[in-house]
Amino acid sequence: MELVADYDSGMPVRAIAAKYGVHRGTIPTYALRAGASLRTPGLSDERRARAVALYSDGLTLQEVADRLAVDPKTVRNAVVAEGGGPRPRGRRPVSSKE
Repeated sequence: MELVADYDSGMPVRAIAAKYGVHRGTIPTYALRAGASLRTPGLSDERRARAVALYSDGLTLQEVADRLAVDPKTVRNAVVAEGGGPRPRGRRPVSSKE
């Protein structure tokens, strides 16, 4: 089933749901029925470090999320887990490179 192949390839559940016109909650059910194992929510250590680095470089939570194909809340959780905190809305750090 193509839906399960998309899931196994790492496509975000929301994107799969939109592609096939189903609720995102049904995706794990289809995956389990097909014998696939469920993914662990969140980011791997490597992707978490990448998210934190991109955010530290001045990208917004949304921009980092778009690059990593995850939800902005996932990026926020990664930043907080690494000891950071989200910046106030609409604020980017002043770059010392300029």
